[in-house]
Amino acid sequence: MKITLSSFNRGCSLFSLFLASLLWAQIATAVDCQAYRERFQCAEGERYPLHLSFDDGPALQTVDVLDVLKRENIKATFFVIAEKIECDRIQKEQCNTNEPAENCQAYQECLTRRKILARTRDEGHTIGSHAYQHLHYAQQPVEFVRQHFQYSRELLEPFLNTEPPLFRLPYGDGWFNRKDKPAVMQALKDLGFIHINWPLSAFDWNPDNQQGDKILANVMEQMCSRHQGGVVAFHDGVDTEMHQGRLFTTTHLGEWIAPLRCVADFKPLSFFEKTHVMRDMRAYQTE
Repeated sequence: MKITLSSFNRGCSLFSLFLASLLWAQIATAVDCQAYRERFQCAEGERYPLHLSFDDGPALQTVDVLDVLKRENIKATFFVIAEKIECDRIQKEQCNTNEPAENCQAYQECLTRRKILARTRDEGHTIGSHAYQHLHYAQQPVEFVRQHFQYSRELLEPFLNTEPPLFRLPYGDGWFNRKDKPAVMQALKDLGFIHINWPLSAFDWNPDNQQGDKILANVMEQMCSRHQGGVVAFHDGVDTEMHQGRLFTTTHLGEWIAPLRCVADFKPLSFFEKTHVMRDMRAYQTE
């Protein structure tokens, strides 16, 4: 069943809000929030709305992310590379036709990724397209771009759960440079997608950040220095790997939630529908 962004997660009960308040009280006592506020020069008493988003999946380790989100009662958005769940093509290209499909590792891994994506949907997270492949689409011919975007929608149709469906461009290529390369955003508009940008980034794709708490620090510093939250981009998958996830992120995400709660109030994507995340795209659509 598809629902509008404005109604997504509207079913939260007063009891859930009570539990969230109780959880915040527990977190505040479990970690030294004052130390984190001082370290990142956060304004005393301020908490900023924050929505977690994850790119480049699904991957085997996406289940670790889902486990954390379920435990912490957080709803997130996952932007999926469509070719990673194109199991028929994988079976045709990578499996021995003389052997049963259950003996083909690549095909079985693809089926596992589809099951993980189904779990993501069933647990109430938002799913959007991250294109068919992870390419710089502003550098591609227009017809090629349209074909890839349309094909991603067809492959992801069983999992896309907002109306209109969501899209995030790989590298932001076509979004950040949309004034100079308008054809990419025009293609998304024509195909009925809404683009979701990321005002905050964990920069977890950078190996230099995959140590200590640098990724946590990236997010905390951006929120506290700007005195605002927003949608933050993490990665559960790796764009160059079909099955392996972004291991440092998937392994340590659970450790970052409690410190983030010191200054962040986790919100569903629908909370930001009337802010810059959605407003920028809707303004573009009316141009």
